[in-house]
Amino acid sequence: MRQTNHLITAALSMLLLFSSITLLAHGPKYTHIATTAYIAEDPGHEWTVAEVAVGKYDSLFNPITENVANLNFTTSTWWVKFALSNGTDISHEYYIETARPLTNVVNLYRVTRGMSELLYAAGDEVPFDDRPVIYRKFVFPLTLRSDEDAKLVLQLRSDGEVITLPIKLWEKDNFNGFIQRENLTLGIYYGLLIFVAGLFLFFAIVVKERIYSYYVSFVVFLFFMQASIDGLAFEYIWPSFPWIANHSILFFSGASVFMLMLYAADFLDIHGMPKWYRSIYRTLLIVVGLCVITGLTSGTIYELTYPVVNGMSLISLLVIILGIGWNQRVKGDVNVFFALGFLSVLAGGIVFILTNFNLIYSDFLSQNAIKLGSAAEVTFLSLAMVSRYRDIQKEKEVAQKESFDSLEELNRITRDQNIMLEQQVAERTTDLKEKSDELEEKNKEIIDSITYAKRIQEAILPPDLLFAEQVPNSFVLFLPKDIVAGDFYWLEQVDDLVLFAAADCTGHGVPGAMVSVVCHGALNRSVREFQLRDPGEILDRTALIVDETFEKSEQEVKDGMDIALCAYNTKTKELHWAGANNPLWIISNDLPEMLSGGELTSDPSLSEAGPQLYEVKADKQPIGRYPNRSLYTTHKIQLNEGDAFYVFSDGYPDQFGGPKNKKYKSKNLKRFLLSIQTHPTPEQHDLLHNEFHSWRGKNEQVDDVCVIGVRV
Repeated sequence: MRQTNHLITAALSMLLLFSSITLLAHGPKYTHIATTAYIAEDPGHEWTVAEVAVGKYDSLFNPITENVANLNFTTSTWWVKFALSNGTDISHEYYIETARPLTNVVNLYRVTRGMSELLYAAGDEVPFDDRPVIYRKFVFPLTLRSDEDAKLVLQLRSDGEVITLPIKLWEKDNFNGFIQRENLTLGIYYGLLIFVAGLFLFFAIVVKERIYSYYVSFVVFLFFMQASIDGLAFEYIWPSFPWIANHSILFFSGASVFMLMLYAADFLDIHGMPKWYRSIYRTLLIVVGLCVITGLTSGTIYELTYPVVNGMSLISLLVIILGIGWNQRVKGDVNVFFALGFLSVLAGGIVFILTNFNLIYSDFLSQNAIKLGSAAEVTFLSLAMVSRYRDIQKEKEVAQKESFDSLEELNRITRDQNIMLEQQVAERTTDLKEKSDELEEKNKEIIDSITYAKRIQEAILPPDLLFAEQVPNSFVLFLPKDIVAGDFYWLEQVDDLVLFAAADCTGHGVPGAMVSVVCHGALNRSVREFQLRDPGEILDRTALIVDETFEKSEQEVKDGMDIALCAYNTKTKELHWAGANNPLWIISNDLPEMLSGGELTSDPSLSEAGPQLYEVKADKQPIGRYPNRSLYTTHKIQLNEGDAFYVFSDGYPDQFGGPKNKKYKSKNLKRFLLSIQTHPTPEQHDLLHNEFHSWRGKNEQVDDVCVIGVRV
């Protein structure tokens, strides 16, 4: 699969490059006549063509010295005078090509005996179908009879974009042949973008990771940006809407840079980079986002957006490449295709921007530098994305296999060690020294096995970054008493619903960890296999699965689990909750609306003013064997923005410590949570962590600790 995708993408890119080289090698047969012309600037738009025709401003005209003059970012009106002559004895049909497709006004006049006649009116402000030649660039037909001369005046105006001024004289047949070769190259380029967008749209739908959506959006916006620059969008997509044609280049340029930055941030895992780098990155995102908006305006702000977008594009690329270098230096895990993609577009972007600022003079580069650079970029980034997808799938498969094998190995080792220890106690009572040495060695093996079990347990816990991504403004405080824990936290996302829980299994250490594996698997089966979403129904099914699992044992197993399970809709802010022995606490300035399932209780003595802490009682029955079990209750609460809610195990309030070496208790935990409500959730995690260790002091930790907090 990997090799096939690499070959397809590389083949398309090579075909694009070959076509471009072929087009250049056969060289379009036209004549540059710009150096025979004279040009003058009218910054106030005050001149008339009649005045220019009679020579009123001739003293302000200067000769053009380049085949392709670059007039920079400008809002002035420019007047160009030039003449054509047919010195042959037959008539000739010519095409005159001038200006770039983004120019707002391109009018051609003919001057005869001091009188001006408008031959053609064109530009982005004119509907595409009204052009004299239906072509993406501005081309005017002109027929000269035998020995006929023509004096011509060209009027140009832009709304802040760069104006470049080639004046190419084509023979009609040569022009038509060039168009055929040009269309082949453009077709391959845009075909590549469409192919990549379609391919990774499929990946985005199947994998459901944001990075694929960012990448597809970037390619789509790049497609429309290039189509706008080339004039193809005006020709085929919105030919009757000059306003859209005039504003599309700025909008799609900013949007493509914006999505590229989001994509690169996700690929580089920007959250793990230095704070100063993240601040610069966020600032650039804000500026580029503002450019997308101002690209739809008009006037001075719109004019200034042109150079700002060009500058921000270059700066953003440099910052991304800086991030690539930092990752390579610190982590050493940069994807080579990803790096090559940005280096390619940087090369094309630098050349393009330098031509816009008139530091490089090349008509071909000004029109094709971004196109060639972006083709290479899309090729390499596509290879990077395919490589990323393959690596992720492989890592998941390896992790799942290792977790299963390790759990089996742990069970075997534990069983074997128990048998061996019993035999050694019974058989070796005479040599205490030898027994002590052997026990020490076996104890080391058990500790190593338990330490390895910790890796297994960590593998089933959701990563911190995943939890923070799916439950914004949240924290998880997880403090196992021993190497492995009976407490665990669980996370599953289904569409807009985020399911998460804080669970406390019977015991701690290895026995608690083994029970937690059973209970964790039961939760996964309830959601994934039985498609349950209601917290009460999930707990009912989980209890049934746990009972069925322990019934297979020859001995009676009474272990179980206390749990607080949340189903939180991040869009509607509606919280569905069910609890087995463990409650739900909500802190709010206003009484949250209890939609169904029970009531909210509070203790006014905890806080006379400000937010109040409300408690929702849990069902007094654990997950596991329990006589006369009833169905668990689902409580539905409508939360408000700014509310906070907490679920936890009993390890925190049961900890001994303090001046009198007593339990911390739930009431003290309530007071402390109320006291830290002004702090962001990451700081709440640190404050709870410090409070716990300060209270415990030199005492041994009595139980596993798990606290989950969420700010709405």
